[in-house]
Amino acid sequence: AAGIQGGNRIAEAGMRRIAIGGDVIVAIDSQKVASQLDVNLVLNHKRPGDNVTVTLFRGGKKMDVPVKLGERTNN
Repeated sequence: AAGIQGGNRIAEAGMRRIAIGGDVIVAIDSQKVASQLDVNLVLNHKRPGDNVTVTLFRGGKKMDVPVKLGERTNN
């Protein structure tokens, strides 16, 4: 199953929460997410190595952040 990897805070947090360090994740690849279940449903259709776009609000500004998926850990 796919998970998040990379050097930004979203990736380091492993997408365990929708709000991370003040960032609020609202979509992954244009699919709205409002809960961890929503995130899991989107990522279950992805594979390690896939690139996704995470849409988030940071400091009141909407941003699209490219993220490469890695293997999901059991944490």
